[in-house]
Amino acid sequence: MSNQAAWIPSKGAAIEIGHAEMPIPGPGELVIENHAIPLHPGDWKLAKGIIPIPMTYPAILGNYTAGTIHSLGPNTTRFKVGERVLSMSALALRNDHRFGGHQKYTLSTEMLTAHIGPDVGFEEASAASIVYAAMSALVLHLNLARPPLPPSPRDPISRSAEKVLIWGGGSSLGFFAVQIAALAGYTVLSTASPASFEALKQVGAKEVLDYRSPSIAEEVIALGPFKTVFAAADAAGDQVVIGQVLAAQGGGRFISTMGVRPGVVLPPGVEGVFVQYMDDYLKPENEEFVKWVWGDAGFLEWGLREGGLALGEVEGIGGLGMLAEGLRRLEKGEARGRRLVVRPGLE
Repeated sequence: MSNQAAWIPSKGAAIEIGHAEMPIPGPGELVIENHAIPLHPGDWKLAKGIIPIPMTYPAILGNYTAGTIHSLGPNTTRFKVGERVLSMSALALRNDHRFGGHQKYTLSTEMLTAHIGPDVGFEEASAASIVYAAMSALVLHLNLARPPLPPSPRDPISRSAEKVLIWGGGSSLGFFAVQIAALAGYTVLSTASPASFEALKQVGAKEVLDYRSPSIAEEVIALGPFKTVFAAADAAGDQVVIGQVLAAQGGGRFISTMGVRPGVVLPPGVEGVFVQYMDDYLKPENEEFVKWVWGDAGFLEWGLREGGLALGEVEGIGGLGMLAEGLRRLEKGEARGRRLVVRPGLE
């Protein structure tokens, strides 16, 4: 049995497909035979060396995978060989290519793995790999309440008077953030392109506004004030509008996917903050939260075993040989609103 991987020979170098050793799991670890590898915007930034994290080359990138359990390490008891799972291997924080998701077999941990139900496809399940970021942003960093487990998937138990603004609901991250906030009972407002309006309303958004409207700042302000603001997708112009919205309600801070963009000057009393969500899942003080998201009967298992989460649009693009093209499309913004997925073995 052999392993194939998408190698990055050096910082910013072109991807090369080649042999990789078969990982051997240690205590609390498992090896996954990958059936669907979701591509994230951070992947192309890591490949080009834009995100400043330690990386030993040659490297195998990728932080997430969906597939079947191939082997288990000692004291790994939650799973059995052959079970269908979604996992976050967190390569970006480990600097160990065995944990890279962009290969046929990936080493991961029991702690950051969840079961997939028999009626959920691997490609569709891989779209939920971004849930960890949305949940961390909303619960740990913006101090929103968690959804009850099990929540009612399409009809939250109550509509709180507290409003949450999810800017960029048409992105994959925003799509899940809208669901999570709505399931927690908040009144959710979002921005997106008109093509995404209906899908966002179906998963819990009360109002969705066109982020390209010339009067978007005034329209959003009229629907406030907001308990909190999460920018799931935010160019410089978006951040200017978010600053105006928060200033109109006396100031505040918003979580951003990239931090405040160069040239953006926020009003006094308004702060934009970048957070590395993956870090949250390796901190000992967050152990209970991590189990709530990833563990048995946790949020992801509810969503992926019982079909509680809407998973959004995915696009399979082929085998590992198509990975470089997928990253190029992400860099150029050619996959908005859907998750690109690589299927190892389709070469």
